[in-house]
Amino acid sequence: MELKTSAVAKRLGVSTKTVQRWVKKYNIPCTKNEAGHYVFTNEAIEQLEKYKFLGVDEEEKEHVEWEEVEQRLDELERKIEQKADDVVSFQLLQHRREMEEMLQYIQQLEQRIVELERQKQTEPIIEQPTKQKRRGIISFFL
Repeated sequence: MELKTSAVAKRLGVSTKTVQRWVKKYNIPCTKNEAGHYVFTNEAIEQLEKYKFLGVDEEEKEHVEWEEVEQRLDELERKIEQKADDVVSFQLLQHRREMEEMLQYIQQLEQRIVELERQKQTEPIIEQPTKQKRRGIISFFL
């Protein structure tokens, strides 16, 4: 089975330019038709699928400095930990301030209770006269 570049690109899920670039870069064995378009065999398609699966070719792997990547990851992890520490510190300070405000409010309430108890003890007890029930006119005659 022979396929053209557009069919191979569709099958691999990449653009036609990517297929053309891979053919040149990896020396994929394929022929050109009379119009100058690539014609791919099953073997060529399998090789292209392999390169697509790998994602990064061997040349690119050599250029990637994994130590640099690891250093960047370490730095990002450190920044994330620092940010998490900052957030926790802020929350702790916020809670502490709220607790101090509550403590002050409780102390004010305690002082008010003490004042009210003193007032109650020093005030003379005044008995209020009991009100008599009003009788209706009819009960007056009975």
